[in-house]
Amino acid sequence: PTFKFSKRVLSSTGALNLTELPGKLVVIGGGYIGTELGSAYANFGTKITIIEGEKEILNTFEKSMTAVVKRRLKKKDVEIVTNALAKGVEEKEDGVVVTYEVGGEEKSVEADYVLVTVGRKPNTKDIGLEQVGIEMNERGLIKIDKQCRTNIPNIYAIGDIVEGLPLAHKASYEGKVAAEAISGKKSEIDYIGMPAVVFSDPEMASVGYTEEEAKAAGIEVKVAKFPFAANGRALSLNESDGSLKLITRKEDGLVIGGQIVGPNASDMIAEIGLAVEAGMTAEDIALTVHAHPTLGEITMEAAEVALGTPIHML
Repeated sequence: PTFKFSKRVLSSTGALNLTELPGKLVVIGGGYIGTELGSAYANFGTKITIIEGEKEILNTFEKSMTAVVKRRLKKKDVEIVTNALAKGVEEKEDGVVVTYEVGGEEKSVEADYVLVTVGRKPNTKDIGLEQVGIEMNERGLIKIDKQCRTNIPNIYAIGDIVEGLPLAHKASYEGKVAAEAISGKKSEIDYIGMPAVVFSDPEMASVGYTEEEAKAAGIEVKVAKFPFAANGRALSLNESDGSLKLITRKEDGLVIGGQIVGPNASDMIAEIGLAVEAGMTAEDIALTVHAHPTLGEITMEAAEVALGTPIHML
């Protein structure tokens, strides 16, 4: 259903502009935005209910990663309802009643506000693109080539109006490629090193291939994991939940991807992204001395696990 934003039916922007702390907040959608804002308000003490239509929240990430985030959310008394369809919102003077269907049964939950984080569409309709003849897919996303060029040679498109994840750093990267292409350079987009980050609690980050994606592509992989619980800095921060997973090609140790769930995952993923982009191996990372005590050592130790020479785990 289409939800009309109002004083108590909020978009993500509305949720960031609230001047009072809700006692109860229903979040429709357990993706990036829903989980991030739900986590933030839960940290402030708001009672959160997340209604998600899929089997899992954050379903584009591996279950082993989302399990850590879900465990932390449940410790904060966040209720997660999956396989549920939000059907409507009834506004009252002092709150809302959100109706949803789960398992064939209609249920409802009361709250002070409801945050709607699903149903976003690119703003490409009725702005003249059809008259120009620019090709779009069924979702209204503009089709581009590897230089961000549309089917009209002198028109380029980047960011949330083209296919792919709607990420600010992706848009910035595409903008650079488009500018270089316009100036005559042979730059092309390559998303293999594009990181995806969820600023949940703890954070999650991914770059390159996941284990499942690599296997689906016919790549034989070796998977190495290292837990935050075995890292001195994580223990000193009292943030020992989580792990780092390094994906390497079995034949030569080439780093082809990695996933992290834990504190500062958003910063740590850059090193794995560099390894993927630069064609580095697990040995290259393992031989790079990382300062102690830092969370960055987790990446080095995962590389040592891949080589069969771990120091801080059996």
